[in-house]
This record gives sequence, structure tokens and C-alpha cells, in this order.
Amino acid sequence: MDERVLVSGTTLRFVVLAVLIMVSSATMIMLALGAGPTSSPTMGGSAGCELAAGGDPSQIGHPVPRQNSGAYRACIDRFSSSPRLPWWPSRVWPALVVVVSAALMWAIPAWKARRSRVVPLEAVDVDGEIRRTMSELAAVAGLDRLPRIVIDPAAASGDAVVFGSNRRPIVCLRGGLLAGRGTDPEGFRAVVLHEYAHIRNGDVTLTYLTVALWRAFLGTVLLPYVVLLLTLAGWQALFATGVRAPLEPETMESLGGSQIILGKLFATAAVLVVLVHLARADVLRSRETYADLAAVRWGADPRSWSGIPVAAEGAGDGSGRLRRLLRTFLELWATHPRGDLRRATLTDPATLYVARALPMFLTGLVAPLIHSQLGLYAAANDVAWLVDASWVLTAVLVAGVAGTALWRASVHAILTRRPVPSGLRPGLWLGIGMATGELTGYHVGLDSLLPAHPPALLLPVCAGAFFGWWTTRCAELWSRAWPGSTFRPVTLLGAGVGGVLLSSWFAWWQVHGVSFVRGWPYSVAEMRADMTRGVPAVDVAQQDGIVTGLSTVWPSLVPLTDWPLTLASVALLWLVPLAAWAVRSPEREALPPLRRVLLPGLLGGALATCAVAGAMAYMHTWPPPTTESRVLLIWTYLAWVLIAVVAGAGAAATTTAALVDRYRLLCALIGAQTAVLVGFAGAIAVASLDGCVPQLSTLRLSCHPYPIASAWLGFRLISGPALVLAVLVTAVAAAAVSVIRRLRSGRQAAPAPRLRMPSRYGLSHRRLAVGVLGVVVVVITVADLVSPAVDRSPPTAESGAERRQGEPSPRTRALQVYAWEKYGGLELQTRFATAGGELSALIEKPEMVDNSLAIRHCRKFQAIARDAAAYFPVPEAQAQSYWTAFATGAAQGGRDCERALEVSSGRMLAMALNELTEATNALSLMNERNESLKRAGGLP
Repeated sequence: MDERVLVSGTTLRFVVLAVLIMVSSATMIMLALGAGPTSSPTMGGSAGCELAAGGDPSQIGHPVPRQNSGAYRACIDRFSSSPRLPWWPSRVWPALVVVVSAALMWAIPAWKARRSRVVPLEAVDVDGEIRRTMSELAAVAGLDRLPRIVIDPAAASGDAVVFGSNRRPIVCLRGGLLAGRGTDPEGFRAVVLHEYAHIRNGDVTLTYLTVALWRAFLGTVLLPYVVLLLTLAGWQALFATGVRAPLEPETMESLGGSQIILGKLFATAAVLVVLVHLARADVLRSRETYADLAAVRWGADPRSWSGIPVAAEGAGDGSGRLRRLLRTFLELWATHPRGDLRRATLTDPATLYVARALPMFLTGLVAPLIHSQLGLYAAANDVAWLVDASWVLTAVLVAGVAGTALWRASVHAILTRRPVPSGLRPGLWLGIGMATGELTGYHVGLDSLLPAHPPALLLPVCAGAFFGWWTTRCAELWSRAWPGSTFRPVTLLGAGVGGVLLSSWFAWWQVHGVSFVRGWPYSVAEMRADMTRGVPAVDVAQQDGIVTGLSTVWPSLVPLTDWPLTLASVALLWLVPLAAWAVRSPEREALPPLRRVLLPGLLGGALATCAVAGAMAYMHTWPPPTTESRVLLIWTYLAWVLIAVVAGAGAAATTTAALVDRYRLLCALIGAQTAVLVGFAGAIAVASLDGCVPQLSTLRLSCHPYPIASAWLGFRLISGPALVLAVLVTAVAAAAVSVIRRLRSGRQAAPAPRLRMPSRYGLSHRRLAVGVLGVVVVVITVADLVSPAVDRSPPTAESGAERRQGEPSPRTRALQVYAWEKYGGLELQTRFATAGGELSALIEKPEMVDNSLAIRHCRKFQAIARDAAAYFPVPEAQAQSYWTAFATGAAQGGRDCERALEVSSGRMLAMALNELTEATNALSLMNERNESLKRAGGLP
């Protein structure tokens, strides 16, 4: 493997850096300029309208509830004291960052090449000797033409620098380098070849674009954002000390009334700065190392790079380890590698191919930050498709950087005959980065230091470890089995598959996984009520265990296949490694026999089939179901099928992992998924016997050659969750078997198997088996994409926000009630009281009543009721129940009052007055409830 692969990895890391800067610039400027959510003092009454609608400012980026959108727009039109800032700043600002970066790209080389600092080569090289030497070295480096050469005579250092761009590079030679050229020609040669390597690798533009992006981000994005936050902090200090702040209380709260919210906004900016700087330093540091390797390959003397010896005193004691850790930490911030590291890399470049912890951690950290920034932008600008795009974008970036690094490490280990790493360690760092990014972002809660359920953040850690493990093992398998002379196709294959896998993970995590972090998002009681609606209590008691289990587990299983590519991801997890058995290469390493991989799957599927038959025989002994309890019977049957299939997959995975010595995870996945397919095929066959074999008659009494419609639908519903659960069970089983085998073998690696040529007969059978399984899985996956068993309407930013939003704090609830009253609630109550007083005054003097005037007063109550229905619901359930009773009583009383006056019925008029009195009583109860909520939240 040459350094071009490494340079491409640096380019991918630069792409991640650029995407992060572009996304952050759009979102941070949206906050700073007020072109998005209620985070700017120029937004007037929009903050109060959002609170009145039930919005929670602690859930940043979450819009008002969908049912309140009409009332929200009306509130904004009425109460916004200043016009909403235009939409264009947040959309144009990324382009501004690009323009500023381009200007800096031109300005930096121009500044470095200014006449007051450098002179042309011709001014120093009178006899042309230096130019001839530079031309010869350019030919050695394979450059098409000699770049422009300038001299910095005032610089005493013995190095050089290249700047400009890939198309127009400029090499600047320091005065000290030219002065020592005669005494140290090899040193001069090494320095020049190093700079030429930058040109040949095409990283001149990359270098200065990285620098330009960094400076543009600091000046055009970070500076206005920090100024805004400092302004908010000053306002909050005034607000907290009781001094009159320039904004209303609800606006202050929307700006971050909680110090924790403001602190997290500061922390987000700090993390972005650190992250961008570390990524920038890593990109710049990597290019130096790759240029060293190229220069040495072209004949430069490695001794020309001076450095500190790797072995230093104190290496064995604690102080030496502490110094090494400190030195490593400081290395992360440097844009050039240390001298000892450069020498070590030239001696053994294997360290360049290791999937290091820091890049993996940074890659994991970037993913949720990009998604949270894009989610915030999508919520503010109502761009629903951007949510799905963020999953795909983050998946492509993570797979491109982390996945490529893992494949590259495996391929290099195989080529150099070194032990292939497991991938667990870098995968764990990737997962830790994703978990840390969630804490830094906005999704898991902005109004608290920790989310409601921190243990749920272990899920992305486990996901990262699994991704690293699977990717490394798959890379090893395909690198050993691939018959081609280049590994680029399989590396691209791995990156593509990794992107699909991670897109499914991010799609589930950002919609449902975050809900687990914030709190259990599903109602067990509602699911239990749906399952047992109309079922006699005796039948429910008999199946209480099944009902409880399904009510708890099923709501979290259905979302597993919300993302359309989920089943495709599951299929790729085991079909990609399975396809290696169909590759014929005389020089490849022997794989585990395919029968040893597939046979446990077939047996596991048979075991599942027998378990389904046993469950049906057991259910046959129950009393005949009533019409009401038939739904519960079907749910119970499906639960047994799901348990049987997943248990068969677990048994197959454990057995397969125990039978093979290598590629344990991949073989276990193949065995488990085969068991799921065979298990469902067997369950369908057994269900077809329902009613035909008396002992298996469970769901029907008559014989038909196919399952009943409800069973078919049930199989489709549970097939997707079963396939996903089989992956989880396989991961646990393979990990457990690996740990047990490692403990028994005394941590000694098993000897590598000898190479052998597979027979043509065996190869044809393997290809047939792989083809059959592949066709079956492709048909199932395509059928699920075309006609999914569950609704897959893409979740919008709004629906996702409603799903994740939890119970607000007492302070927020008090502000919501306060804003609800201020932005329309009190006005409606005042109108009702005024109309009631006017009607009472008319009724007290019946001899002077003008019937048409009295009818107009009755219609006022109906208009008030209509306006109350169009206004926001009270942002609290109990108070809203009183408000509903008030609106209903006012509407009914107004209608009865009008009819009573039209027909001159005293009885109807008395009934109408009673209804209006009840509406008044409901209004009083609501006001009492609202006052208690405001007192509980600290509002007067």
C-alpha cells in the first residue's frame, strides 16, 4: 500500500472538517441573527407565542406543537413588535464562509510571496546552479514542470515551505538552507524532495484551504456567536438580580433563562472550536508525514530528519509515563509532528495504518454534532427532508473516515503479515465519541447537565464497538479472499456497506434512541389497553405474562424497521461476508467450511419450527376463544413465534461461533440469519396446518392450504424486528464465545490455517448455496421496501420534536401559563365578563329590552367560544379541561340564549343563563389552577 491511500484518508478528514464548519456556520448564525428559533431579542412576541402554544425553550430547535401552528401564526402576526428577520442570513452565511475562505486562499500566498520578504530565485542564483539542481529533483519527484522558486534571504532556518495552490505552487527556500547547501547536500536534497512531495501529493490546496476555513470560521461565525452569548449572559445577570432587563420575562426565558442552557451554548461553541482545531491539526500533521515517506522513497536520506531518540530516560517509571502522556497530548495540538515521531514513522510506517483513538473519537463526536445542527436548522426553516439527509450525510462521513481507516489497517496488517486488530478498541472510541457528541448537542436535553437516563448513552458506545468489530473482521475476510491484485474495490465496498449500516443506526438513534435517553417514550398502559380491549378479565389474567411482556417490548420493536434501509442493512451484514465463500482464488486462505457455518442455521431454524409447533399444540388446549379475545390470541401466537425464531437464531449463532476459529462474528451472523429465514419458513408451513391437524388447530377450525390473513400480517410485522433482534443476539453470543475461548487458550492466538486450493465441486456447491440465500434475502428486502408492513412516512423535524419532548419544568410551565394569558387568554376572559355584564344589565330591565340588541349580545358568547377554540389550548391538562368546559358552556349558552329570545321562551332563557353560569364557574377553576402553576414556578 502506498501513501496515496493515506493521503486520500487525509482528504476525507478534511471533508468532515469542511462539512462541520459549513453546518455549524448556518446554525450558529441562525441563532445569532434571529433568523430561526426564538433566540434573538429582535424576535418581539414570538418567544411569548411559542410559550403560549406549549413550546418548551429548553427543547431548543423544537417547534410549537403541530395542532397549534395556525394559532401560532396568528399570534406572531399580532404580537411581533418588530418584523421577523429574513430567512436569507442563515442560508447565505455558509456561502459567505466559502467566499471568505477563497479570499484568504488568495491572500495567504500573496502575503507570503510579497516582495518585501522574498526575492526571485534568479536574484540569488546567478550561475543557474540552484535551478538546475531544483529541476533535477523535480524530475526525480515526477513533477511535470518546475514550480516557481523564491528565496527568503532573511530567514536563518534551514528549511523550506511550499504555498499557493496545486496548480500554481510556490516553493520558498530559506536563506539558512541555501547557506548550508554546500556542506550538507543530502540535507538540501531531503528538504526539497519533501516540499516537492507536497506538490506531488496534491495537498498544497488542501493545506491552505484548511487554514483558510479555520480562520474564516473564527472571524465570520465564532466571533458574532460569542458576542451574542456574552450579551445574553449580561442580560441574564440583570434578570437574575431583579434589575429590569431590556426584554420581557418570556423572551428572557426563551433566550436561555436557565444558566445551564446558556452554559451548554457556550460549551457547544468551545467544543466546536476544539474539534475544528484538532481536526485541522490532524490534517496538517498527516500531510507532513506522508511527504516524508514520499521523499524517502525518492532517495532522500532519512537521517536528514533530526529528532529526539524514542528511548528516553525514565521510560519505565511513573514520571516517564506521565511525561509521555503529556507529550502525546501536546502533540495533538501541533500542526507538525515531533522529530522523534517523524523518524519512527520513517523507520516503520505501520503506525500510519493504525486506526488511532483520537481520529476515531473525533469522527464519532462530529456525527451527532452535525445532525443536531442540521436538525435545529431544519426545525427552524421547516425543511423536513433535511432530517433524513442528515442521517445519510453523517453515515457517509463516518463510514468514509472510520470505515476506511479500519479497512486500511486490516489490509496493511495482512500485507505485512502482522496480527490483524480486532477493531473493538477503535470502535469503542468511535462509540464514545458519538455518546459524547450527544451530551454536547441539543437532542438529549439542553436544560440539564445529564439526560434523564444516562445509561442509555451506552447504546452508541456498543454500536460503535460493533461497527468496528464487524468492519475489521469483514475487511480481513475479503482481503484474504479477494483474488485481485489491488484492494481498492473491496475498500470501496466496505465504505459503501458501512455507510448503509450507519445510516440505519443514525436513523433509529436520532428518532427513537434519543427518546430512551430522555425517558421511556412509549406507554405500556396504552399498548396493554389496545391488546386487551373488550377481552374478558379471566382471559387476560390467564395470559398476563405474555400481555405484560408484549406491552413492554413491542412498542420498542416496531420502530426498529422504521428506516427503509434497515432490512437492507441487516442483509448486508451477513450477505457481504457470505459472498466471500463464492469467490474462487487459488491463492486465498482457506475459509471455515461453509457447511459448518450453514448447518447450525438450518438446525436452529428447525428448532424454531418445532418450538412454534409446540406452542400451537399448547394453545390448542386452551378454551375456544371468544370473538372479543381473538385479538389477544393472535398476539399471543405471534409472541411465541417471535420468541421461537429469535431463540433459534441465538442457538445457531452460539453453535456457529463455537465451531469456527476465525471470523467468529461473521460466521455467527450467517448462521443466525439463516436460522431466522428457515424458522419463518417453518412457522409458515406449520401455520398452514392450522385446522388441518387437530392437535395444531389454534387460530381456525377448518383446513386451508395457507395461513389465515391475520397470521400472514403478523408474520410480516414480526419478521423485521426478528431479523434485527437476531443481530443483537448474535453480537452477544459471538462476544461471549470469544471471551470464553480466549480465557481457555491462555490469550494465545490460534495458528493461521494453511493455504489450500478449494475443489471445483465444492466451489460450485458453495456458490449455489450463497446464490439461493442471496436471492431469498433480496426478495424479502425488496418486498419490504415496496410494501412495508408498517407505516414509514418520513418523520419530520416537527413530529420528531413532539415525540421527544418531555414534561417541562415548573418554571417553564409557569411561563407557558403566563404567556398563554398574556397573548390572548386574558383578553378572551375579559370579553366574556364584559358580555356577561351587558347581558345581565339588559335582563334586569326586561321592559326596556330591545330583542335584536339582546340577540347580538347572545351571539357575542358564541363568537368568544369560536375564538377560544381557535386560540391555544392551555399548556396544562387540568387547566385545559376547565377551559374546554368554559368554551363548551359559552357556545351552548349563547345558542340557547339566542333561540330563547327569538321564541320568547323564559324557560329556555333560564337554561341558557345556567349554562353561562357553569361556564363562568369553569373559568374560575381554570384561573385558580393557573395561579397555582405560576406560584409553583416562581412567578407572582
